Amino acid sequence: MNYSELKQIFRELKATAPRDDLTAHIIFTEDSFGKPYPLLSRTYRISSDNKVFWSNMGGYSIFACCLDKTSDQGVRLDWCMAEEGNHGGWKVEDCYILERMRDAVTISRAERTEQGDGTVCYFFGDTCIRVRESRKNGKIKLEPVRGDQVDGGEWVELSIDRVYGYCTLLEQHLNRKERNPK
Repeated sequence: MNYSELKQIFRELKATAPRDDLTAHIIFTEDSFGKPYPLLSRTYRISSDNKVFWSNMGGYSIFACCLDKTSDQGVRLDWCMAEEGNHGGWKVEDCYILERMRDAVTISRAERTEQGDGTVCYFFGDTCIRVRESRKNGKIKLEPVRGDQVDGGEWVELSIDRVYGYCTLLEQHLNRKERNPK
């Protein structure tokens, strides 16, 4: 989807269900930067809870975290993006909402299988992701290794940004489940 579609969806959400939040990845074009960056360094995670998506908000900001986790944590994207009126700013290549990715609704039924190499596979719907699990401040953290989905009867490799997205959703689910066991 393009950025204006994402922005419209997030604004409608905040107008109709202000307590609900969605998460998205925004990928910027390679030519937005002065040197080449890999996909994870050009992909930023944002929440619908940023001020730019609220009507009648006193400010206008989009804070985001870069998926490469080495830089740009808490960066003000609204200051960098061409789509937000910054001449010569970063241009959006693609964006998508994590909660609307294929098989995202089946995460609550994910099956966990430990692998011999110390990694863990999570299977949900027609998706499988391999991760390294750890705990930080009492919360489960998932570091993506790879992912696959069934497409037309064949397993196809997921792009790493999508695997990060599924890890984000799985972390949210697993940590919520630990806080509220049934």
